[in-house]
Amino acid sequence: MNMFRLLAGALLCGAAAGAFGDGYPAVAGIVDAGNRGWPREVDSSEGRVRLAAPPQRILALSLGHDEMLLALVGRERLAGVGPFAADTTYSNVAGLVAGLDTLPSNDPEAILAMRPDLIVVSRYTKADLVELIKETGVPVVRTALENSAAGNIPNILLLGYLLGVEQRALELVAEIEGRIAAVAERVPAAGDPAMPAVLAIARFSDTIYAAGGGTTEGGIIKAAGGVNAAARGGIDGHQTVSIESLAALAPEVILITQPAEMGGTALHDELTAAPALAAVPAVASGRVLVVAPRYYTTLSHWNVRGIEETARLLYPDRFTGVEFPDFAPYEGQ
Repeated sequence: MNMFRLLAGALLCGAAAGAFGDGYPAVAGIVDAGNRGWPREVDSSEGRVRLAAPPQRILALSLGHDEMLLALVGRERLAGVGPFAADTTYSNVAGLVAGLDTLPSNDPEAILAMRPDLIVVSRYTKADLVELIKETGVPVVRTALENSAAGNIPNILLLGYLLGVEQRALELVAEIEGRIAAVAERVPAAGDPAMPAVLAIARFSDTIYAAGGGTTEGGIIKAAGGVNAAARGGIDGHQTVSIESLAALAPEVILITQPAEMGGTALHDELTAAPALAAVPAVASGRVLVVAPRYYTTLSHWNVRGIEETARLLYPDRFTGVEFPDFAPYEGQ
């Protein structure tokens, strides 16, 4: 067993033991964390939801929530999944959803036709759609998907309580924290001059977007021991940039977060052949890399895999022989 697995396992067990011993965490939204029976209540921006029993036909309207749900409960408790869950390019659970009903659209009639007994929505779900659903009496809970694995821990704990799978939620949280800590043990601490400047970009409709401050990609770069070159250059969020302007950001590593066959390779070739970028450290050293977008664009715990793979790319000598397994689906408890 390699050092990564030993460290992650020890951290997982310690964190889980502490959480179990102290009772379930009182995260925002749980009305009474001490109530481990039914009915139980949670609050969200959609008001208070009271569930008489564990929901058995759960439906999420976002990919991030689909990824969390499949880590917390069995497939049999899902009424279906969203339209992107089976997309192998952007979904981390595509291999788990075969045979499940797929929501064809976010039309109220299509949603209700799946007969859900609980609907989970994100901050991106339109308010008028939510109101139409609530008028039918189906419980709706809105949780704020965050752009970091650590930031989604309260969402996972809230869902774990709401679905009656508190132990599994605590185990998943302990694994997330353990895996992030295991990477942090091997990479330089913030402020270390050895940290390389990393730029995450993608191109859509002939426009290049750089991931600056407050983005999922930026959080991954930081946790992996890098400096976000776009944020350092004053870019917040996802902003458009020209090939020429990339030179001013002076990245030492460029991550192209789009599929190789869907423009990633073409963008790589264009950057490495551009005369204006020839002296950019990432281009000069051959560190323009096409990476799997599903690890970098997801709003769930799966962006831990982005942290791990980015850390390996930045510091290959520090992760020799280290295995980074994917997150396992719910297997019962």
